[in-house]
Order: sequence, then structure tokens, then C-alpha cells
Amino acid sequence: RIPDAAVYLSQPLPSPIPAQQVRFLTQLRQLPTFEYWADWFRDRYEGKPMDPDLLKKSLLLPEEIANQDPRAINRYLAELASGERTEGIKRVRAIFIGDGEAGKTSLIQALNGEAVTEGGTDMTCGVDISEWLAGTDLRAHFWDFGGQVIAHATHQFFLRARCVYVLVLNARSIGHDPNQQAEYWLEFVRAFGADAPVLLVGNKWDLTPVHVDMHRLTRKHPNIRDFHGLSATRYGDEGELADRFARFRQALVHELTEVGKVQPYFLKSESAILDGLRMDSRRDPFLKKGVFEAKCQERGIEGEARRTFLERLDQLGEIIWFPDSYRLRTFTEYLLNPRWLTHGVYQLLYSDLLHRQNGALSFQNAETVLQGSDVRDEDGNRFAYPPERLAFLLGAMEQFQLCYPAPGEPGAPGERWIVPDLLPSDRPEHIDFDERDALRFDFRFDTLLPRHVLSQFMVRHHQDIRGHQSWQHGVCLESRKWGMSQALVEADYQTRVLSLAVSGPHVDKYFAVLYDSVLDILGRMPKLKYMKQLRLDEQARIDGGRGIGEKEEAYADFDDLLKLEAKGRRVYECKFGEYDLEKLLKPMPREKVGPEPPEPPSEPNSVSKQTDKPVLPVQPREPWSRSHKLAVLAILAGLAGAFFTFFGLSAEEKAEMKVAFGDLMGNMARFLDPLIDTMGVMGIIVFVVLGGWLWRHGRLNSRGLKRLWERVIGNRTE
Repeated sequence: RIPDAAVYLSQPLPSPIPAQQVRFLTQLRQLPTFEYWADWFRDRYEGKPMDPDLLKKSLLLPEEIANQDPRAINRYLAELASGERTEGIKRVRAIFIGDGEAGKTSLIQALNGEAVTEGGTDMTCGVDISEWLAGTDLRAHFWDFGGQVIAHATHQFFLRARCVYVLVLNARSIGHDPNQQAEYWLEFVRAFGADAPVLLVGNKWDLTPVHVDMHRLTRKHPNIRDFHGLSATRYGDEGELADRFARFRQALVHELTEVGKVQPYFLKSESAILDGLRMDSRRDPFLKKGVFEAKCQERGIEGEARRTFLERLDQLGEIIWFPDSYRLRTFTEYLLNPRWLTHGVYQLLYSDLLHRQNGALSFQNAETVLQGSDVRDEDGNRFAYPPERLAFLLGAMEQFQLCYPAPGEPGAPGERWIVPDLLPSDRPEHIDFDERDALRFDFRFDTLLPRHVLSQFMVRHHQDIRGHQSWQHGVCLESRKWGMSQALVEADYQTRVLSLAVSGPHVDKYFAVLYDSVLDILGRMPKLKYMKQLRLDEQARIDGGRGIGEKEEAYADFDDLLKLEAKGRRVYECKFGEYDLEKLLKPMPREKVGPEPPEPPSEPNSVSKQTDKPVLPVQPREPWSRSHKLAVLAILAGLAGAFFTFFGLSAEEKAEMKVAFGDLMGNMARFLDPLIDTMGVMGIIVFVVLGGWLWRHGRLNSRGLKRLWERVIGNRTE
């Protein structure tokens, strides 16, 4: 094995038989855009050396390229190999995150060499975007994210893996120490930014030094590069504080440079269009669709190549483009300046009007808020939000799943929206949902339950919301498709639990829809750790005992239950008791969990050479459950009681025993007589009571009796 991919790919490939080689290369060339790979294999067969620089560019594909379809990737690689793609964008993104009032904006001002005073900056509402020249050939875009909770749900749309994160910690934050702050935001980065490098900063070091457990944090999050304690207000002082700030600045430049080494390359024609778009964005945040197409046509970018170019610009944040919204709403403009969108969205989310209306937003509300606010970019240019462009802004909020259409009056659809994050925080006093017999399921998150999960879930299922039974931490649903099926979904951010409770005649179908929806939302965060737990239904209980207090809810790991089912188990045993596995999992969706159960050995299923009859495989015995033991005891006690009652010793037989065995045996018979009668009565009572209990709990049916018969009589092939 060769661990280095570059070394492996630079070696000549073993050449196949010439006829096979020709056939293979011919078949490759018949696939659209796979001519590149046919040429690549041909050169390897012939032993031609690879260009190390080209090999590096081909292996280290940025996410904007790797996320595209195979044809687009093949075209990109072919144009790299031909020398057409040589223009790098030389732009990287640094994202500043942290709790509110941690000093993120002050830190950016210090990096720009501006004078910073304590309390001299306003709290960031949403996202501020600015450019920074670090003395290198790279241009950095600083994204300063507001730390307020309302903003956390929207940050996800702007977080990327190909950037540098600066996590600013606040030692004076109330309720969260720096280690807790670091854990929360590092999980945020892991969920949305993958393994992007992180610099930890303890600002306001001169007032309150920040202390974090770097050993523990770096063990859990190896993408942490270092911790820097500094003071943004005293970065210009001489001495230790100046040295601390200089080391942080140097570390930031280094990380930005490293990230900038992996970037997409453009054709010269594409680069020329990109430069023109950046100039246009300073004059007008929008670009007519026809103007963009004319620019591409002038440069020879047509058809599928134009669409790929547009998608790449969208991924880089140069153009904001929502294909679904453009198709449904017939938009005719592209957004060039993402600041226009971020400023507009956050102005609405932070507006007093929407807070007073508990998240209810109308088109007129958007006009009132945005027309009355002075929103500007970093160059001081004022953003305008005319009515004809508000549809794009509100459409973007729907696309981001920040809001959903409110049930409006007939003939006026889409006039009002609901922002889930601004709903009332308190649960309604009356929720018409009975949780006692509902199927209950929990998603338990290790360290972070992202706040956007529940809000996006509401947006996806807003048509099922019952009345006004929705609030910031939960929602009550009633399925339109599966009649009389209801659900209660709640998020507890303190315990990091998202709970689903579903009831009604179609529990299995409705739960499957909601369950898949949650998994789809979580699928965008592949590194987010959580476990799935199913509440154990009492109707599936086999025995009547519980190992702990009755008040504790009985839950089991859902994946463990599926693994047991895959192994053919019928009973689930835990500290809460024994449960019928089939009844527990009957309404649940199935999915592959863990390794597949091993195939049965081939020998037992093979045909015997001597008898020509199939040999049945040996069935392993399941352990005796408590219910089976009680059933056998009940049968034996009942049979014994009946025997002694109806076939016990008569008075004549006792007299004969007295004559035959003397007074001793006679006295014993007189002693045993009431005992035997009592045993008979008690045996019958035990038989009836336990038989009724087993019947009620589903153990005394045909299937249960058959299994019991097999256990008692041993009627199994072994």
C-alpha cells in the first residue's frame, strides 16, 4: 500500500492487453465528459509523468467543485489539465462567532487599525461583512455574526468549511463560563463547518482573563489551532498586550493563507465576468438575468457551462440564486451583494414590530420596517428595499426555511408569514393532545441541539399545525393525509432533547413522515452526535415487574432494538422489565443499523448425500423469561390442586391406610387432609388468576401457547 495518493497516482499503471486497453479507452470516450479520464489513463499506461502542480490542484478540490455533479467536475479537471483554468479568486472568509458582547466587532476594528474604546461599538444585529487586506495576495472577507440567540438559527446558511473561524469568548458572560461557550460554538462549527480551523480568542484580557481547558477542548476538537488572550482596546499599547495581539494577527494570516491554497480556478473569460460583477455590485445589489446571460454569451460561456458557472458563483457567495424561487416566482434578477440580503433579513428578525406580533409578518410590515431603517454596507452605501424587490427578500426567507405562509384569507395566499423563532416562548395552557398512549420518541443530542432544527421542522409541516398551537419550543400537529393522527413535537434546549409524540389510528404512517423529516434536517450536519430513544410501550410488556421506581419513564436505544430484531430476538430485556420486541417495533420505520446479521452456515441447509433430504438448521434456545416461568408454575400448581381435590384420598381410603399402616400414618393422613384441600383450592385460584393475566397481556394466545408447549415438552428439532 502507498499512503500518499499523489505518489500512487504519479506511478505508471500496469498496462493491460492492448485489445482490452483500446476497448476500455473507447468505452470511456463514449461517456459524456469522460474524455478527460480516457486521456488520463492513456498517459498512465504509456508511463508519462504527471505535473506535480496539476496533480495537487486535481486532488485538492474545493467544496464548491466537489459538490457538483460528475460532468461538471470532469469539465473542471479537463480545463485544469489543458491550462485553461489558471485564474484564482484569492479570496477567503473569516467568520467571527461567539456570545453577544464578547467583543467580536471590537476585534475586527483592531485588526483594521481603528481606535477601539470599551463600549464604543453597537451590538451586531445579524451579520456585518467587511474586507481585510492582510499584506498578502489574499483578500479576506470578515463575517461578524451577532451572538444573540435569535441569530443562531440563521447563521447556518452562511457557515462554510473552507474558511477560518475566530471564536471570541467572554469571561464576563452571565450564566455561561468560557468553557461552556467554547463547547457550544465548537459544536456549531463541527456541525456546519466540518474540520475548518478555529482560533480561540479571550478578549478583554486586561479586564477579566479568560481561562479555558485547552487540553480537553483540543482532544474533542482537534481543529482548534490555538488560544489567544488579548485586549482589542489596548492592542496598540507597548508590552505584553501588544505582543499578544501581534501573535494573534500573525496566526490569523497564516490560517487564511493555508485555507486560500485550496480554491477554485476560473477561466480567463469567467474571471473577467467575475471582476465586472464585483464592480457592478457596488452600484446596484441586483443584476438583470438578461444582462448576466449577455455577458456570458459575449465571453463564449453557453449552455450547461453557463449554468455551472452560475452555480459556482452562488456557492462562492458572489451571486445569490434560488432555482426553485426563480422558477415559481419568475424572478428576473440575480442578487450580487449578499449584504443586501443579510441586512434585510436581520432587520426584520430584530424588529420590535415582529416581536410585538409574535413572529407574524405581512408584506406591509416588511415595507414599514425596511423603509424606515437606515441600512448601509461597509462602504456607506445605503441599501434600498423597494416593494418590487421585497418579494425576493421574503422568498429568500422561505427558501432558508426561516418562515412559512400563514393561513390567510381566501384569495390572498402568501400575504402573511410566520417566523417560528419569534413565536411566543410559553407553551399554550391547553394542548389538545393525550400523551399517555402515544408513541413517544426522543432525539437526545450529546452537546448541541441546534435551534434551527425545530423551526425548520415547523416550516416543513406548517400545513399540519393545529390552530395556533405552536410556540418557540414546540408545535402540535394534525395530519391532513392521515386522518385523526396527531403529533406533539417539543425541543428542550437545556437537556438537549427533541421529543416526538404521535397518536391516532395511523401512528406508524404519520410517525414515519415526521421521523424522516427530522433525519433529513439533521443530515446536513453529519458530525452532529445524537442518539435515538423509543419509549417502551406498557402494552408490549411481558412481565409485571419493574426494576426501578414506577415514575421513571422507560426508554430504550432505538438502534439497539433494531439490531436485536435483525438477530431474530423476540424479547427485549432491560432494567424496566421484559418487552415483546415485535410489539415495540411494529409502528416504527425500519432502517439498516450496524452490521448485517451473518448468513446461516451453508452446511445445515445443504442436501444430505445419504438421505437426499434437507437437514434443518439447529434453532438456538432463547433464555427462559419470567413470564414463561410463571406460566409453567401456574399450570403445575393448577394441575396439582385439581389432582388432589378431585383425585385425593377418600374417607374409606384413609381408613384403609390407618389399618394398613397403623396410627402413625392415620394421624399423618388427618394432618394432610386439610392441607391437601387447601392446596387444591389455592392451585385452582392461581391457575385462573395467572391464566387471566397472561391472556390479557397477549401471552396466552395460540402463538404464546405454542412457544410454551415447545419449551415445556421440548418439541424442537435438535
